[in-house]
Amino acid sequence: MRQSPRANPLPILPLWLALLCLPAAAVAALPDAAVRAQTLIDVNPLLSGYGIRVVGEDGRLRLDGSVADASDRELAVALTALVADAADIDNGLDLAAAVPKAPGGLFGDDADLTTAAMLRQTLKWQTDTAGLDIAVDVDGGSVHLNGNVGTTAERDRVVALAGTTEGVDRVFSYISVDPELIPAIRGRQAELAGVHHSDSWISSRLLRLLRFDTTVNAHSIEVEVLEGKVILSGTVTSSAERSVAETLAERVPGVTAVDSRLIIERPL
Repeated sequence: MRQSPRANPLPILPLWLALLCLPAAAVAALPDAAVRAQTLIDVNPLLSGYGIRVVGEDGRLRLDGSVADASDRELAVALTALVADAADIDNGLDLAAAVPKAPGGLFGDDADLTTAAMLRQTLKWQTDTAGLDIAVDVDGGSVHLNGNVGTTAERDRVVALAGTTEGVDRVFSYISVDPELIPAIRGRQAELAGVHHSDSWISSRLLRLLRFDTTVNAHSIEVEVLEGKVILSGTVTSSAERSVAETLAERVPGVTAVDSRLIIERPL
C-alpha cells in the first residue's frame, strides 16, 4: 500500500547524503562486497551463463537480471550472502531466462587456469617429473603439453599425470624426446633432491596431489608424515587405486619411505 506524505514526515535523503550517514567502514566495504559477490557468481557453473549483475548502493547489495529457476535465484542470493559483510540483499532476479546452454566465459577460463596450475604443481611435486621443462596450456579442458625430455618414460609419465588431473578431458602431447638432455635433467633433479623438506611440507603437497588425481578418492585416505616417512591409511576401492596413491607418495620430494596401510573395500 502506498503511504501518504503524512505517514513519513522525514524527507527522503539524497543518495550522497544517505551514504554520508552510513558508517565509513560499511561504505568502503560495500563495493568490495559487490565485486566479490560478482566474482562468485561469474565463476559458478550454474549461474555464470545468465549475465547476473551485482550492484552495491545505499548500503545494500542488489541482484539484477534473469534466471530460469527459483533454485538458481536462491543460489545467487546465498553466494552473495557469503561476502555481503552484513549488507542487506535486494533480490531483483526474475525467472524469465532460459537455461544457459553453457557456463559463462569466466567460469571456463577460471577452470582451465586452475587445471593448468594443478598439473604444473603435480609435475613439480613428483621426483621423476621435477626438473623437466614442460609447458602446460589448458583450453576447454584440453591440455596441450610442449617441451623436451630425455626419455620416453619421462614423456609417458607426464602424459599419464596430465590425463588423471582433475578438469582434464583430453591430452595433446607435443613433447620431444632427446637423450642428449638426460645429463642436464638428472643434474637438475639431483639438485632438487638435495633440498630438505619438512614433514608438514610433504604432507600438504601429498594431500593436494591425491585431490588432484581423479583416479583416487582422497577423502578416504589419511596421510601422516614422520621424519620423511609417509603413512597412508584408510580405504580404496581397488589395487589400482592403492598403487596410484602409493606411487604419488613415494615420489614426493623429501619422502624417505612409504608405509601403506590402505585397505581395499570394494563397493557393494
